[in-house]
Amino acid sequence: MTASRVLGLSGHFAIEGGERPARGGRPLQITSNERIPDAELVRRIGQGDRWAEEAFYRRYVALVHGTVRRLLGRAGEAEDVVQETFITAFEIVSQLRTPESARQWLMQIAVRKVHRRFRQRRLLQTLGLDRSADDAPLQQLARPDSSAKARLELAMLDEALSKLGTAERIAWMLRNVEGHSLDEVAMQCGCSLATAKRRISAAHRHVCRYVEIEGSADE
Repeated sequence: MTASRVLGLSGHFAIEGGERPARGGRPLQITSNERIPDAELVRRIGQGDRWAEEAFYRRYVALVHGTVRRLLGRAGEAEDVVQETFITAFEIVSQLRTPESARQWLMQIAVRKVHRRFRQRRLLQTLGLDRSADDAPLQQLARPDSSAKARLELAMLDEALSKLGTAERIAWMLRNVEGHSLDEVAMQCGCSLATAKRRISAAHRHVCRYVEIEGSADE
């Protein structure tokens, strides 16, 4: 089974009725051009350009939301994390030294927010206060034409992933569900390439006890 194929990740999930995070600042006069490079948008965001913020948000909100929703398995938490991700990005945009890598930088922020949510979830569970249920399991996010067998395998995959540590789970999903390269996984997880490979390999061995996965952990 290839999870990314079953989930149909060529199209991402958008937030219905989602609005860009509110932020102060006077917009500059610029032309509406969807092909403006990320680096230019980042430069303009740093100058307080509201249009550039809006354009950047619309360009990447579906990508961030789809990834976060699949990682967390909870729709409500995913929407919160998406908003937090863009708010943080706009607040610290001056720290981005390579504006052309804005997409990966944004995803790194999102993954950090996901890690924080998992830590909060574990704390609440320890205190007996987390009564929320996962309402966005992978099988519910499968393509409409997915077979019953494929959906069952996704349910088994969800079960396997739930038994992993957060770092291993996120690294494996970024690689095998989201389809990112090893370098991208390392960057988004804020770790070395060797650490990313080690996490993915450990998670892969665990997952393969539950479901049959096409290819090896490093392919």
